Amino acid sequence: MSTISRIVLDAETRSVVDAIQARTRTTSPSAAIALMIGRYGRHLLETWELSAARYPEPSPEQFQPASAIAPAVAVNDFQFSDPINF
Repeated sequence: MSTISRIVLDAETRSVVDAIQARTRTTSPSAAIALMIGRYGRHLLETWELSAARYPEPSPEQFQPASAIAPAVAVNDFQFSDPINF
């Protein structure tokens, strides 16, 4: 069952809706907006004003064991002994 609602869009927003309507081949601006809400509405609600503490940076050990992470060792045995030919 559909509910009739009326919204007012500024010109810039309406041009984006028109572009989405053309790209998705929806039949009306209302259908384009419904498509966006259907696809992205839940994501917007779940991620609005996220707290960084909610998603801490994963530790490298989570993806590979600590024994596999070797400390960086600077290797400085390159020498300019070969001539450069142009």
